[in-house]
Order: sequence, then structure tokens, then C-alpha cells
Amino acid sequence: MPVNGSELRFVGRWTSGAGLAGAEISAVDKESKRLFVTNGAKNTIDIVDISNPKKVKLVKSVDFTALGSSGIQSVAAKNGIVVVASAGASKTAPGILFVMDVNGKMVKGLPAGLTVGALPDSVTISSDGKYAISANEGEPKDYCLVNGALPETSDPKGSISIVDLEATPPTVKTVDFTSFAQRKNAIIYAGGRIFGPGASVEQDLEPEYAAISADSTTAYVTLQENNSIATVDLATATITNVLGLGYKNHNVYNTGLDMSDRDNAINIVPRNVQGMYLPDAIASVTAGGNTYMITANEGDAREWPCLLGGTSTTTAEREDPRYADVGLDTNLTPSSVAGRARVTVFPPAVVTGTIVGSTTKVTPAYTFGGRSFTVWKSNTIDGVFNADIVYDSGDELERLVAARRPLLFNSDWNTETGLVGSFESRSSAKGPEPEGLAVGTAYGRQWMVLALERDSGIVLYDVTNPVLPQFRQYLNTSLPGGNIYLNTAGDVSPEGVLFLEASESPTGKPLVIVSYELSGTVAMFELTAPAPTKAGK
Repeated sequence: MPVNGSELRFVGRWTSGAGLAGAEISAVDKESKRLFVTNGAKNTIDIVDISNPKKVKLVKSVDFTALGSSGIQSVAAKNGIVVVASAGASKTAPGILFVMDVNGKMVKGLPAGLTVGALPDSVTISSDGKYAISANEGEPKDYCLVNGALPETSDPKGSISIVDLEATPPTVKTVDFTSFAQRKNAIIYAGGRIFGPGASVEQDLEPEYAAISADSTTAYVTLQENNSIATVDLATATITNVLGLGYKNHNVYNTGLDMSDRDNAINIVPRNVQGMYLPDAIASVTAGGNTYMITANEGDAREWPCLLGGTSTTTAEREDPRYADVGLDTNLTPSSVAGRARVTVFPPAVVTGTIVGSTTKVTPAYTFGGRSFTVWKSNTIDGVFNADIVYDSGDELERLVAARRPLLFNSDWNTETGLVGSFESRSSAKGPEPEGLAVGTAYGRQWMVLALERDSGIVLYDVTNPVLPQFRQYLNTSLPGGNIYLNTAGDVSPEGVLFLEASESPTGKPLVIVSYELSGTVAMFELTAPAPTKAGK
């Protein structure tokens, strides 16, 4: 049930018909009232008329395959301009940013797009429309050494591209982490991770998702596998700092977790384990003259050939074995406790510099993702620092799901059968997996909508005071009796989230738009809330 009269109400849905990967990331152009949806199943951007969210209709689909795209990754739109992020000929080749108008026509002078770093995983546009930013992940295809070194053809450098959309045609600057090449130990000491076998710092850092400050001067970029955030000065196209996020102690009150998929019970309790935040999406908010970053702490584990010292270029090796196979704490090894929990065998679980292999043992356990969202204080000072945490949601997300959908607690959807998975099948992995988020202003307050990828729910918070976010609603529009391949499962596996303020919304009311990857749907929700009191409560 909604809290304090604040509520997201379903108003409409776009169904791609493609099912799996049919809708992952969306963007909206205010003037044309059009929605732009990445369709990974067809490698297209679907352009959808949402002038009436209750009766949406497809305008056209733009196929990027003939333009050299091997996979559309993300999309952003503003002021009649649409920027599409795509992998190039392969994921390790230079990526492409296509710039088009709302009708799908490439802008004059850029028929083949702009060349950026490898695998631009997300793109966003600043509020003033001047800049587009892409986070170029530079994800490896393997860690197999060639003549004793890891070539960039196997693991490209991570990078960030800044596009000047006011130039005619738009121009791009791409910056990598060369200036941090000698800061490996500093990043690790600050609570970050650099651990790819044979990888340089520049290769190992993997930008995942970017957010831009309200004044359009600064970008904040998650480095997911590295448990860090990078700060970028947009005017100078400079990465000014890397903030290590540190680790979450799950052995304290209100910060527990359910780690077993074999105890047949909801058991959210403190455990003697550490959580690596490893955030995916990030947003920027301001309050009281301060700028804050909010992260969705999804978690992600590497799984590539030669990761654990093997030599096969085709056999993937996992970073995340089950604790019973590698753990030294016998209190955790039973399957009914945490024996099946996925943990890392790389630092910080072992001493930095240790050669990790298939027989490596660890203690304590470091799990993937915080199962939470976190608010951090921004920092624009040059260098490497510990991130300043001001709030973490602890175990609240798991408890919300347990209270509202107990029979489907920590379950997800089976991509082979198309059916909902078993009760708490994700407890030993990353739980509900908070992945996407968006922030916006409405009714005199500041809001955040958080997407839980595995659970398929979305969660509404009042973040007017970012130091103490207030829960307002949990909403889940998936249909557990349905099948994602028959388009009968409702909305499954939310990935991208948009918050349209009233002035941007086709309805004139605040609108939240959520893209669901497994069902290939995009759902639209209107936000209603009471006016704030004079005290601001």
C-alpha cells in the first residue's frame, strides 16, 4: 500500500512484441511526445507516440545494423535530438554514438555517427541540452595473455565520451584513465577494486552508467566492477577523481541479508560477510546547497576466459564460486546458511597481488551488490578518495519484498521456460538486484524511483532530504502466472527508469516510465502525492 498518499498509478503500456531484450532503455522527447526504446532483439530503436499514454502507437523502427552496429546499448533524447549508443563491429572495437532527429533521420554531417570508446553502455544528456555523455565500458572478451601481456584487443581501455551537441555537426572528446595509471594502490586503499589478471588500471576500470549534475557541469560515472565512481569535469573533458566506495558490513542491525536458497524460508539476518556495492545506475540530486549521488547497488561478477589462470580462450571462468567451495568460515558453509552464496575470490577477499586460481580459498566472504541503494556526498577535488556515504537502505529492500510478495521473495524469471522462478532462488546471489533508478521533482518534493531487476518491482522514495530518504510505495506489475514468451507475464525485469516532471510529461502530470527487459514492455505510471505542508513534510 502507498504511504502518506504518495502513489504511482499505472496508465499505459507499450509492448514491443519481441519479448526478451525487446525493451531495455528508453528516452522521451518533450516536444514531439515520442518515446525511444532500445530493442536489443532486433537491434533497433522503436519510436513510439505517447501523446496519449493510454493509447500508445508505434511510429517506426530504426534499424542500425547496416550502419555498423553490433548491438544497441542505450538511448537519450532532448530538444529534438536523439543520441543512440551502440557497440561497433564487436564489443572490443570502438563504439558508436548515432545522433538523429525524432523521426529517426541522422543529423547532417554525421551519417555514420561519432566514434567513441569500446562498448558505450549508457548515454545521457545534460539538462541544458549542451552535452551528451557516454560511459564506455571497455569490457574484456578474455584475460588470456599474449607474449606475457594483455592486449587492448582483448581488454580495451574504459573511457568516457563527452559530446558537444551545440556544435554543427556535434563533436566528441573521449577521455580514458591514463592519468590514474599509477594510482592502482590508491584506488584499492580507497575501497575500489583493480584485479583483472594482466590488466592495466586503464584497462581494468569499466565505466557503466553516467549521471549529470543539475547545473550541467559535472558527470558522475559508476565503475561497477571496480566498486568506484569517477567524477568528470564536462567543460574540460577531464576525469578529476576516482572515489572508492568501500564495503558494506552485513553483520549489523538492519543490514542483514538472506543468503540461502536452500532453507525454504525468508531469513533476513546479520551475517559475518561484507558486501561490495558494485553500483549500476546513478543519479544526482541537490539539497541544502549540497550535491549528492544516489546509486543502485546491483552487483556484478566477472566471467571471462583465463580469469582464474586457465589458457582456453573460449571457456569462461567465474569470479563468483559458491562459498562452500572456497570459504574458510565453517559457520557459513552449510547450504542452509550461506554455503551456496556467490562470493569473490579476488581482492578484497584475498591479499592484493595474490595469484588467484581455481583452488583459492577466502575469508571473510565478500558478496556481490549491496542489495540496497546508497546516497553519497559528491566530491570534485582532484585525486583518489574514499567516497563519503551519508545513507544506505540496509536490508529494507529485501524486507519490503518479503512483506509484500512473500511467496515470490527473491525469485526471478526463467529465461528458458518463460515462467517465474522458484521461491528465493536469488537469495544466494544478489537478492532483488536494484539496478535502475531515476530522480525528479513534483508536488514540491524530490523523488526517486528504484527498479529491482530480479524481483520486477519498482520502489518509490521521497528524497527531498537525501540524508534520510522516506519509503512511499512498492509496486509490481508482473503477472506470476504468465509467460514472458507469450506476452502474458505483465512487466518483467525493469532495467531503465525515466522520471518526467509535469512540464515534460505528455499528460501534464508527473510520469514515470520503466523499461522491462525480459517482457519487452515499457510501462507508464502517473505520480500523485499531497501538497507539502509549510514545514515541508
